[in-house]
Amino acid sequence: MTERSTSTQSGLTHTDLIAAARGAARILADAFGLGDDVNPGQEWPIDAGDPLIRLPLSGDADGFLALAVNDDIAERLLADMATTAGVFDTARRTVADALGIQLLGGAVERSAGGQPLATIEIADGGQLSALVGLYLPVASSSPVAHDFEPQAFDSQHATGNPSQASPLSVLNDVELMVTAELGRTTMQVRDLLELTPGMVVEIDRAAGAPIDLFVNGTRIASGEVVVIDEEFGIRITEILPTAERSR
Repeated sequence: MTERSTSTQSGLTHTDLIAAARGAARILADAFGLGDDVNPGQEWPIDAGDPLIRLPLSGDADGFLALAVNDDIAERLLADMATTAGVFDTARRTVADALGIQLLGGAVERSAGGQPLATIEIADGGQLSALVGLYLPVASSSPVAHDFEPQAFDSQHATGNPSQASPLSVLNDVELMVTAELGRTTMQVRDLLELTPGMVVEIDRAAGAPIDLFVNGTRIASGEVVVIDEEFGIRITEILPTAERSR
């Protein structure tokens, strides 16, 4: 049996890209005085026609590193191209080191952008001041197969001592509803009424993020999706402490 998952051009995960983009954002924010806080963002409100300052990337992965700022800051950075190029090159090396791949940089340019795979928000005093986007294209949507053999649950192994029955053993045959949740969203009634086949509903879960596992409505664990004999399953990666469990 096989476990299947999608990967980026160099086998990188979304978590890898976020971590690399965050490191680059810290370099750009400190060097250009853009803000004091960098955090992953959920949206990229930059249209394809909006200008960006970006550095093309090539090597083990092709794409670019982009910085979206207001026009005044953009003009200031482009007026001193040598300094700006040097800072972007430092950010490039940070990305390459974080991802463990070779990335070469081209000439810094002001160009239109698209939707990045990883978005980082830079805030100054709690106010959004800039966005950093890391573009590394997905090579293929084809599954990558790895050896995976699911194991049956054994109550004797779970207790650690088959000769001593737990006081809770009387509950062993009680059935509970187990649900895997991909994500959630909030919609107004008017939007629900306008739903038609083929429409896409955006949820509050980034690509590659863990899937939540609920038992009778209580979140107890998280994991990743696997495919077993053409059916979906969840491989548990984390059991939540009791204090962190929620509905």
